Amino acid sequence: MKRTQGFTLIEVIVVFTLLAMIMAMIFSGIDSGRRTAEKGEQRITAINEMRVIQGIIRHQVSRAMGLGVVESDEGEMLKFIGDENAITFVAPMPGYLGTGGPHIQKLELVNADGGKILQYTHGLISNYDDENEQSAFDDAEPIVLLENIRDGVFRFVELDEEGLPTDWLNELENPVAMPLMVQLDLTMMPTAKEQWPLFQVAIQLDGSGTSARRRTSAINLLQQRNSNRGSEQ
Repeated sequence: MKRTQGFTLIEVIVVFTLLAMIMAMIFSGIDSGRRTAEKGEQRITAINEMRVIQGIIRHQVSRAMGLGVVESDEGEMLKFIGDENAITFVAPMPGYLGTGGPHIQKLELVNADGGKILQYTHGLISNYDDENEQSAFDDAEPIVLLENIRDGVFRFVELDEEGLPTDWLNELENPVAMPLMVQLDLTMMPTAKEQWPLFQVAIQLDGSGTSARRRTSAINLLQQRNSNRGSEQ
């Protein structure tokens, strides 16, 4: 009488062990691919966010109007106030971002959570004669544009007494006049998904007079100077 042939218990255990190992390898590869795809999507999102933020800042700062932001103690109208932590200026606000017209606008680096945040405040410029009456800018709530900043600084280029562009300054020496260029240099925390590209923007004022031509020539000279420095490096 023939004996029925079959698998032994050890053979069955070996087969199931091999199947389990193969399935674990397959699922590990799928999970690794999923996490890689998620990281790629997060980085793309972070890059797009950086581009949007820089686009907003570039659009607003480049269109600074040269109107008085505040009156100094000497009775002069300060048109562009800037130091290493903040800039304040007047520029038109697109209707889709708020009430159209000239707005006082402020970009400021503020300490928060062991680092800094970049916040933006804007409010419609007013013609109030009463110094005690609050303007729309005074009542405005700041908007956080960017978090996870370890350190940062605003820098400026303006015209010196001879009409030539200065080097990058950490504070505007002549807030009565408009600067030529504004720079925002940020160092991001390790928790940030993307590094901040160095941001520089030229302020273009409308007009065809001598002052406008002088500014254009100075900006061209500054750009040529930066290009020469870049080629030397």
